[in-house]
Amino acid sequence: MKYFSAAVCATCAFGAPPGKNTIPTSHAMTNLEFMLKYLPVTVAEDNGAGNEAHGAINGRVQTLKEGSYTERNCQLYSKTGSKSSSSSYVAMTQNGLGKACSYSSGKKYGSGNAMHKVFANNEAQCCNACVATDGCTSATFETSSKDHSGGRGPQSWEGFGIHQPDVTARKTTGGLSLDGLEEKYDARLSDFSEFDSFMDYSATFYTSDLQPYIAAFKADGVSHFVGQWSDGSDTWYSLIFKIPGGTYVLELTSTVKPSGASSLPMMEQRMSPTYVKAYKNKGSSPANVMLISSINRATSDIDEIDDVYTNKFKMPTSHTISGDVSRKCYDTARGFDVCFTNRASDSSKDAAFSVKDHEVNMWSVHAGVMGSDPSISDKYTHHGGFGIPSSGITYLKSYFTSNDPFPITKNTKLAYGCFQSYVFDPTGFSIQVGGPQGSIWPKCSSEDVVAV
Repeated sequence: MKYFSAAVCATCAFGAPPGKNTIPTSHAMTNLEFMLKYLPVTVAEDNGAGNEAHGAINGRVQTLKEGSYTERNCQLYSKTGSKSSSSSYVAMTQNGLGKACSYSSGKKYGSGNAMHKVFANNEAQCCNACVATDGCTSATFETSSKDHSGGRGPQSWEGFGIHQPDVTARKTTGGLSLDGLEEKYDARLSDFSEFDSFMDYSATFYTSDLQPYIAAFKADGVSHFVGQWSDGSDTWYSLIFKIPGGTYVLELTSTVKPSGASSLPMMEQRMSPTYVKAYKNKGSSPANVMLISSINRATSDIDEIDDVYTNKFKMPTSHTISGDVSRKCYDTARGFDVCFTNRASDSSKDAAFSVKDHEVNMWSVHAGVMGSDPSISDKYTHHGGFGIPSSGITYLKSYFTSNDPFPITKNTKLAYGCFQSYVFDPTGFSIQVGGPQGSIWPKCSSEDVVAV
């Protein structure tokens, strides 16, 4: 089945780029600092000098690829000390948000005032890590044959993108601010002592061992949930947590039982059979890398989702669960699924803010900002970066021509945006099916471009 994604062409000189999941934020540096400290990720290559580019403050990372670094290679410092000569290092001092560092090639700082280490593909990423880290003044990058640099957009030598940009000019007219939505998530998730349906707004990754993450979170007081599930033959374990300063939830899964976990809550199967099979016997890796299996959304109407993804997007189903928990996953043809889960109502929590309320808020912002103009983009363009089959693109072009979704209202269920050829599904989230060379939808021109 042929898939369409204009984003592939934007970086075709470097091979097909990885997929991504973008959740906007208003605390990009808080997000970025957390991910770099606790996860095997690097600053996204095109974050820009000092993490500013494309009209955004960028809290974006890419997961570390298998076969890449085995040790963290960017040492952060709380104070700038004296430098010594060392040919395989680059010392740097940061100059603030939106600015490049001042570099000294062949130099390194000593061990005094050392903070934690992070992963980086090059000295500029190491610089941006320091800019994002509270209290960091300087850093030393250790060069190696594994290093890469250059290019716009996610690169073939980068892993899956966990993107949290703050596009400062965009608005949330008509709905909650991003900070307001984060408050709703925090109220729902609380201390992560029990599973909540808002944990379905997430991205799921395989990793060989959950214990290093759990140990670090316990040491630093990071709230998290640990559960278990079965693929029908083997038991798996899931660690779920929210990145501070936003609404991005991550789930890490492993077949290795965390130490001290005697009795864990049972969950439904969290990966489709395709990724269970791919990762079950994967084994360990020196950096305990994270390998994407799905991006996930909660939904108030699973049948409506299935109609859109099956009959309109023409995407093949990869996994189905029916019953008290209904879950449908679809193959993106980009090495991961997109999954939707519908759960029974939790009356006490839903009274304050429900999955349906989340959807209404998303569409209310689209209505309040875009209205009748698809060339305008709001701050709630939460999107997955993957393609739609060419048959689905053909169908949608005809469908949108015959069923004009504009003006958008809070009750709209399917629409599009010109920027990067977004398609908004019934959850209010979107798919980025286009790149920076123009939009494919009605009412859009070739001038409607952006790369975020």
